[in-house]
Amino acid sequence: MTDRPHAAAPAELEAALESDLVHGLTASEAERRLQLYGPNAPERRRRPPYLRLALNQLVDPLVLLLVAASIVSVAIGDTVEGIAIAAILVVNGALGFWQEAGAERAILALSQAFTKTALVVRDGVAAELPGDLVVPGDLLIVREGDRVAADARLVEASAVEVDESALTGESLPVEKQVEAVGASTPLAERASMLFAGTAVTRGRGRALVYATGSRTEMGSIEVLAARAKAPPTPLTRRLGRLARQMVALGVAITIVLGALILLRGGAWDEAFLTSVAVAVAAVPEGLAAIVTAALAFGARAMARRGALVRRLAAIETLGETTVICTDKTGTLTENEIRVAALRTADGVEERALLEAAALACGADWTGDHVVGDPIEKGLVLAAMERGISPKELSGRYEPVGELPFSSERKLMSRIYALDGGRRLFMKGAPETVAALAPRRPAELLAAASSWAAEGLRVLAVATRALGPEAETGADVEHDVVPLGVIALHDPLRASAAPAVEDARAAGIEVRMVTGDHPATAQTIGHALGLEPEAILARAAPADKLALVEELQGLGEVVAVTGDGVNDAPALRRADVGVAMGRGGTEAAREAAGIVLTDDDFATIVAAVAEGRRIGDNIRKFVAFLLSANFGEVLVFALAIGVGLGAPLAVIQILIVNLLTDGLPALALARDPAGPETMRSPPRRGRELFDRRGWWTLFWVGILVGAVTFAAFAIGRAMEGDLEQTMAFATLAFAELALVYGMRSNSAAAWQAPRNSWLDASVLSSAALVVAVVYVPGAGSAFAATPLGVGPAAVVLALALVPLVAIELLKAYRRSRGPTGSAPPQPVAPAPARLPSSPSASAASRWTPRRVSE
Repeated sequence: MTDRPHAAAPAELEAALESDLVHGLTASEAERRLQLYGPNAPERRRRPPYLRLALNQLVDPLVLLLVAASIVSVAIGDTVEGIAIAAILVVNGALGFWQEAGAERAILALSQAFTKTALVVRDGVAAELPGDLVVPGDLLIVREGDRVAADARLVEASAVEVDESALTGESLPVEKQVEAVGASTPLAERASMLFAGTAVTRGRGRALVYATGSRTEMGSIEVLAARAKAPPTPLTRRLGRLARQMVALGVAITIVLGALILLRGGAWDEAFLTSVAVAVAAVPEGLAAIVTAALAFGARAMARRGALVRRLAAIETLGETTVICTDKTGTLTENEIRVAALRTADGVEERALLEAAALACGADWTGDHVVGDPIEKGLVLAAMERGISPKELSGRYEPVGELPFSSERKLMSRIYALDGGRRLFMKGAPETVAALAPRRPAELLAAASSWAAEGLRVLAVATRALGPEAETGADVEHDVVPLGVIALHDPLRASAAPAVEDARAAGIEVRMVTGDHPATAQTIGHALGLEPEAILARAAPADKLALVEELQGLGEVVAVTGDGVNDAPALRRADVGVAMGRGGTEAAREAAGIVLTDDDFATIVAAVAEGRRIGDNIRKFVAFLLSANFGEVLVFALAIGVGLGAPLAVIQILIVNLLTDGLPALALARDPAGPETMRSPPRRGRELFDRRGWWTLFWVGILVGAVTFAAFAIGRAMEGDLEQTMAFATLAFAELALVYGMRSNSAAAWQAPRNSWLDASVLSSAALVVAVVYVPGAGSAFAATPLGVGPAAVVLALALVPLVAIELLKAYRRSRGPTGSAPPQPVAPAPARLPSSPSASAASRWTPRRVSE
């Protein structure tokens, strides 16, 4: 019976677990079971394998090439170059190690779902014990406000209701019962069960523990989360593919040029030095650091919008998201129970109905603060929003008795002394309350039935005048006068529907995945304009995980949003997980790459826009760096191919790649977003650039290499060993000018929005080049010679050629029209609103304002 305790009678489970429904386990038997089953806590994962994570930073092809270049540089005596390359490797490796080690902590937060203490019957005596000492067979006592310590079968219940939203996604508290349910009943509907980590919101009961630790439902989620590993991000895959291509090209060119030098009679050390120079020229050493810094800039911008980034790669991934699988409770909705609609009986005012509903509640509502059961809290807040004062009611009504709610009675009543008599106020299930009235209120029951079909929780409210000496027992609950019916729900966030519309207009599919009831999910989905096939209700953690994996298998980039422990596996497996920071669980936050501080779905859409901006900017500066590196390799190939020797020293290449290129590339990360950012579909494809992008990069690199070689050749014809200095200065200034042309594929450089960071970086880099060339003493360190007016003029003239050429090409493209632009995306239809009930004309619906709690 322990494999389906929800379907077993308490006595059957008592026998199967060899326990006692009255006295519980003996202390000695509990100790034996603790040794057998282990503590009631999730299995602790070991600390992250730091050595393996560190070694992971060395398996990248670009990194291996730079390691070899550093070693060779030191071996042949170029210590400065070798140390500089090694320093770059250390910085990049440390950044990668920090990110991977942080990600390994995600699973540890699941331990927060387990309670710290528990009230357990041992040897017939109730005692409070540390939660990790609870064992299968223990008799657990639960009360309002408790967090359940383990998975247990109810054997005694008095009006028990439990908040299971963190586990199942059910937004409303769930009524519990002792009676068994069917063996195939879904998890969220197992009314005879209590689950570890859920919160008791009402009542009192006893339950027989049948599963602890990793064998609980929370524990099964831990297993799923441990198995779920996020795939490499699109950026990581593309940069990795690019790195392999660059390494292959760089190694091939290095071998060919080294062999050519040796065949011409050159010395081995010359061949090595030249090979190192070409390897350094082929690799954009600062690329990894610049990408990391660009993502960090994006993280700061997203934080200002309410999205905290835990894993930097999630920024660019979010920008490429094609599907958002969003939780409902707490993400699209407020995760707070509020009045959705009400209908009064003939002759009854709304204020009177709400006043009676508040008086039928046991919630504490002194001042502006409301404490109690979520449903009662919602009723009281609705009364307060209509101007009903707690102070006024307490002055008029003196409580003298209460008939508490129970799952069998399905109603509760409170009795007050009033004007020399007594009055009963009742709330409960509409059918139950109607059965206690002299005349069946058909119109109220019709409204209640309609609202229930929409997934709303419906209560009926009634009253009865009593004599001054009336008893307060259950025999007074008859001949009541129905006042009306009230529907409650977890309201949709005001920003949710517009945000879903914005996401769909940007070409992103939105799917709602929730553990809530299908009727509730359909109602919310309809209000958001989602098609039924985009809605998955009663989804267990394994279902959410399977959906994410299925979508990823179809080539989709999947973002998952959620706030509960049940969302942790899908959040961890998604391309990017987005957790709620205000109302979400620690497990969800640790499993996610991005945490929203305002729990607002609209913030996700704003974060997508920021992610797209960062992604676009990354492609800009990668194109800029690659065209520069291609130009450097080309100039080496030309110079060595015609027998003129190395055109630049290794230290000069490092200066260009890290400083004169690196600073402007970093500034490109701050470029503002274009107007088309959220009007075009998500970018797809395995490569970082499309064919047109690669072609542009290729011929721009040819231009950079050609003007650099021209400067080198002209310098050789002049006196004073100016060739390497002229090549270095021309290469640096050509790229500093070119960066402005790389900001847009179509707009002219002078038409792009101003980027003051870019202006400052270009001026700084230009000043650095001038200092290297002209500051006394710098020449010997950087293999540079001061240039006169004539050589300097040649350098500046040649350096402008690539920029002029790319601007002419863009002007030609503009003259032909936007043939290469993406077609406009269809705008998502306006979302439908909550459907009206058949009796809407007699019912009142409103969106209550929030009240300070």
